[in-house]
Amino acid sequence: MLAPANRLTLIEAMRPPPGFRVESAMAVTFTLDLRALLAAPAAFAHASSRVGEVGSEQFEPVELLHALRSHADSITVFSQAGHIALPPSRRVFAFLEGAVVPVDAPRGGIVHPKVWVLRYERDDPSSGGEDRRLRVLVASRNLTFDSSWDTLLRLDERPDGGGARLESVGELFEGLLGCAVGPVGDAHERRVGSLSAALRAATFALPEGVDDLRAHVLGIGRPGSPPAGSPLPHGADRSLVVSPFVSDRFFSTVHPRPIDELGSRQESLDSLSPGALALVDRSFTFDDRGADDLSVPDEGLSQDDPGRPLSDLHAKIFAFEDGGVVRLFVGSANATLQAFNNNVEILIELIGSVESLGIDRLCSGAEDEVSLRDLFIPFRRSDEVEPSPETSALDEARRAVARLLVEGAVEPSGEGWSVRYRTSEPLPTLDGLTAECWPLASSGNRRSIAGGVPLDARFETSLESLSGILAFRINGDGLKTEFVVPVTLTGVPEDRERALLRALIGNAERFLRYLLAMLDDDSDQLGLRAAVDRAAGDGSESAERAVALPVLEKLLRTMRRDPARLADLHPLVTRLAADDALPKGFAELWEATVMVREPAESQGSRRR
Repeated sequence: MLAPANRLTLIEAMRPPPGFRVESAMAVTFTLDLRALLAAPAAFAHASSRVGEVGSEQFEPVELLHALRSHADSITVFSQAGHIALPPSRRVFAFLEGAVVPVDAPRGGIVHPKVWVLRYERDDPSSGGEDRRLRVLVASRNLTFDSSWDTLLRLDERPDGGGARLESVGELFEGLLGCAVGPVGDAHERRVGSLSAALRAATFALPEGVDDLRAHVLGIGRPGSPPAGSPLPHGADRSLVVSPFVSDRFFSTVHPRPIDELGSRQESLDSLSPGALALVDRSFTFDDRGADDLSVPDEGLSQDDPGRPLSDLHAKIFAFEDGGVVRLFVGSANATLQAFNNNVEILIELIGSVESLGIDRLCSGAEDEVSLRDLFIPFRRSDEVEPSPETSALDEARRAVARLLVEGAVEPSGEGWSVRYRTSEPLPTLDGLTAECWPLASSGNRRSIAGGVPLDARFETSLESLSGILAFRINGDGLKTEFVVPVTLTGVPEDRERALLRALIGNAERFLRYLLAMLDDDSDQLGLRAAVDRAAGDGSESAERAVALPVLEKLLRTMRRDPARLADLHPLVTRLAADDALPKGFAELWEATVMVREPAESQGSRRR
């Protein structure tokens, strides 16, 4: 059940079922890496490889651009304010500017769930069967490229109406709308409302071995209202808790009862008092036996910086056996008082028999596979126990800045443009700290900022480098914290996207590959991984000709089989032609194709 060899990536879990495409999606994550968010549209478009290292110094893969432009407007992602990590300075992130909604927990904790709700629709509604279906993903993993060990639960809608109900998941997202640190766009409100209503009407297939399923949302009530309380059972014949973070008050307040087995990180177990450990029969730390560490150095980041990589154990599991029945909880909550009292969290409760879902069944491997229990080693307290790190002044300042509403006003400036970023509320005081900010797309264009006064920073820029994401760095005590804040831009020129797309495509060869991506029926054949290899190519005439041949073939085939697709592409091609951004002779070829499109459409209708 929880075998380490059983690996499912979040990107794999997002991919649409055969014959379907993503219609809309909403998600919530604690820490957000915008590079990981770039991978979601690639998954939506049936992308065949993980997108983590996108693009080059100058250009983005055209297939990824196509996926972004096709799906970025259908995503709403809630993320804890102050925990959006600083990505590389890239113009491609402009396509994600409207997708992220920073939020803050109403009870003074953090917004900590990791959930996706995806709605798929049929590629061809006339093919029969249900036209739409839902999928819910509940994970312990943030939307990042961390190399930690996590859990992921995938739940698919049942068309026959039987199974589990997940209304609470919709209530979570409706509650998050009220937790936003700034105004929420109408498109996000409509999407959340529509998907939440769909969740109330849907039922979901139970995983194998599960007899019943319940969703528990914590901490989404109004400020000042009492906590809902722990859904964990009061007693059990046998129990297992796996949590990377544990606290004394979990054992004294949340679950003041004995635990048979506790698996956690060495530092967390070291921090527990003898009284708390006395409630645990056997304690274990996690050893992945030298698994490759895919994380990157923290480069002097503060303790709580969103860019600090996570590794080791990150899964959260609570399992209780009682009278032959197992109640298994997975999701985002750690074994801490903060998780059950202050944070916004989610736990999915799976109920089944000991034979199907018991602790031994969960932790044991199949045949010669490594089991989860094989990775647990008995806990021994370290000789020197370091105190749990407190939130640093750097991290406090980051969170305070991220809670402010930042607005950006775009204006013409000489032959280019300027953006003025402002807040109505003052920045936090920065005693002993220094800070600077810059538009994400222009990392060399930085301004020092002062604490205690409202932000007011103006930047000269170009049309394609306008940025609705403002980056910050705060320095102090030899450490730093870096993060970004989504900004609502006003006064943006209508042709911004056209200029941005032209800059990112870069040359004729890249345009032809982009067009090929749009025309292809099977994006797996496009080799997104090859596109992620920096969209290499010198744009020479021979390279253009080599790409132009399959494009011409696809163009003619599309004209015969699906002429409506050409109509969808016509505005883009027309705009790029006006900018003289097309390969030589392509505009004339396109116009000739469009001229015969209507007769082809008529013939196609007669054949159907």
